This record gives sequence, C-alpha cells and structure tokens, in this order.
Amino acid sequence: MTLKQKISILALKILHSTIRRPKKIKIYNKTFILLPGVFSPRGTLTSTFLAKNLGVREGDYVLDLGTGCGIQAIFAAEKAKKVIATDINIRAVQCAKINAKINNVADKIEVRHGNLFEPVKGEKFDLIIFSPPYIPGKPKNYFEYAWFCGEKYEVIKEFFKEVKRYLKPNGRVRMIYSNISDINLLFNILKKNKLKWYVVTYMKTIMEKILILEIRM
Repeated sequence: MTLKQKISILALKILHSTIRRPKKIKIYNKTFILLPGVFSPRGTLTSTFLAKNLGVREGDYVLDLGTGCGIQAIFAAEKAKKVIATDINIRAVQCAKINAKINNVADKIEVRHGNLFEPVKGEKFDLIIFSPPYIPGKPKNYFEYAWFCGEKYEVIKEFFKEVKRYLKPNGRVRMIYSNISDINLLFNILKKNKLKWYVVTYMKTIMEKILILEIRM
C-alpha cells in the first residue's frame, strides 16, 4: 500500500468516525440524511464530482451500483426514466430509501440490497454508474467495502468481467477513478475485457488526479 493510500484511509476513518448519529447534509441543491455506517459524500471529492458528470439522458434506465446514501441515483433521477440503486451495505440501502423520499424521487428509484450485479440478474441498462472502491485491501466489515476493493482489486475485476451482460446494445458505464489507485491496472482490466473508454473530464488536487471515464462495449 502506498503512502497516499494510507493517508486516504486515515482521512476516511477520521471523517466517518465523527458521524455517530443521523446527520443532515446539503449537496448542491439537494438535502440528504446521512446515517452512521454509510459512506459520506461530504468531505470526499469523488462523489460530488461524479454527481455533476453522470451523463444521464432523458428516459434512460439506470443502474447505480454501490449507491451509498443514494447521491448518484437521486441526481440521475432528474432525467432517468427509472433508477435501480444497489448496495452491499444494508445501512446504505436504508439511507438511500430515506433520501429518495426526501428528494421526492422515490417513485423513480428502486433500492435493492446485494453485492455487485446480484440484485439485477437478467436486467439490462442504458447507463451503469460506478463509483468503485479503489484502495487495495480486505474489508473488515460492510462499511469498509466503500473504499477497499480487495487485496488484488477483486471488486473492480469482477465488475468489468460481468458488466457486458447488463448493458443494452448502446449502453455505457460512467465511472470515477483516482490515481491514488493503480490507473494502469484499471486500463489493463478494460483491455482484457475488450471494452472501449475515454476520459470525459478530470480534476487535480494536491493529493490526486480524479478521472471520470465513459466505458462502452
């Protein structure tokens, strides 16, 4: 594990240790309730940057895989016909349902519990939103699945091994990633699975370069 990865983990643990009771936060023009044990989009740049660059089209059938508090699903629902939001963390599922109601999009968002594509077997989507955990390491609990992707990047590898089965013919993936992780490894995974990609936009901070990618078959 690199020094930057260790610093990121420490910062995430400190940030989330302060959330001991339900907390109201504001992201752009929307209000969210954040429950303890759910990844916070406040204080982390990736969630808010992706929310601004989802690339949703009118009428899209969308999957928000690893929804957390529901931030991407709720912003996607502004244009999408329907959003399926999933998470391995049952607390996140509860949190996303609350936030869909608060933001008056509960009729357009269905939240399901499960790992990766398990909750959407047999379904296909116009757009899959993926804000993956990208720090190598083994999660000790469901909460840590928000940042640890397995010691050998198993979560990311499994996602791209399976994703073609869940995309419509012209479907696409909108994904965020950081050079705190191994970007070359990500590109090699995409090549191995014969996927095409381009960088939609990026931002630089003192610590990292954050990329938003669009990926297609």
